[in-house]
Amino acid sequence: MLTKHQKLMFLHGLVICLIGLIGGFLLIFSILEVISLSPIPIYLDYKIPGTVAAWKAVHVGNIMNGLMAILFALTIPKLDLTITAKKFVAYGTIFTIWGNAFFYFFGVFAPNRGLTLGDNSLGDANWAGVLAFAPAFVGALTLIAIVIVMLRAIPKDNCAE
Repeated sequence: MLTKHQKLMFLHGLVICLIGLIGGFLLIFSILEVISLSPIPIYLDYKIPGTVAAWKAVHVGNIMNGLMAILFALTIPKLDLTITAKKFVAYGTIFTIWGNAFFYFFGVFAPNRGLTLGDNSLGDANWAGVLAFAPAFVGALTLIAIVIVMLRAIPKDNCAE
């Protein structure tokens, strides 16, 4: 049976995976430079903004982040975590995967790719760059702390052969 925190991590992980799967269609449209739902006879002559590489990140990155949340949810019961640590892992992971989803999506529309708050060698800063960078930066720091907490919570007892 799943705990409340595990259930939340599964739910958010699956929603982020779904966003990544939908992003796969945007990747296809970006590659084709049209909106086409072959074999359905829908064809819209519209070029999706952003680069193929950016849409690939939306697709793959969100799927990987969703899977990470699910993996962490499955790992929680195996670790010696306090209830406070379990909450931190759960809510921190959820914040991180949504922060990364913002990074992937808004990075598509940011000349600087959302890698900094200001201008960088890739391009100028804009509103999309801020929306991409800020939550992902906080999420990255949070995720580092989560992994450290989880590493420290690996049981130290004898392992089964």
